[in-house]
Amino acid sequence: MFVRVKNIKGRKYSYLVENEWTPWGSRQRVTKYLGKTHELARLADGQKELPTGFSEAILGAIAQELSNHGFVEKEGTFYNDTGINVNLSSKTVKHKNKGAVIGMNEGYLCEHTLNQLLSFQPEERPDKTATKLANHCLEAGLKLNNDQFLHIFEQVK
Repeated sequence: MFVRVKNIKGRKYSYLVENEWTPWGSRQRVTKYLGKTHELARLADGQKELPTGFSEAILGAIAQELSNHGFVEKEGTFYNDTGINVNLSSKTVKHKNKGAVIGMNEGYLCEHTLNQLLSFQPEERPDKTATKLANHCLEAGLKLNNDQFLHIFEQVK
């Protein structure tokens, strides 16, 4: 499954979509509406050392990326000036108390991508694990340097 953004009457909305094969070829089936999409510009390039532990390192990387996109943390929740808030403990992304999607870098941060990252399970082969982890990070809009990715990858084992 992946996030697909549709432009409807000049506004962007995100859906969780999966591909399925039919006798006529591949078709996309919408499985869930995720919310309005908010594209955000990167304001800074701050990088920090990530904590030990897989979940903690992922949460640290997300916090770093949110800070780089203008979010401010207050009591465990990240806020920005457009009314979007991200609560990492409850794994929610909201705008005016409705589900929302944040377009960052090359991906989209939403409840689905947050859960996908935090529930990541390694594959049998390390190369497949690395590829899968990198794809999940990109899908969530995380921009990690090589050292940060290696640190997170080492925490998976």
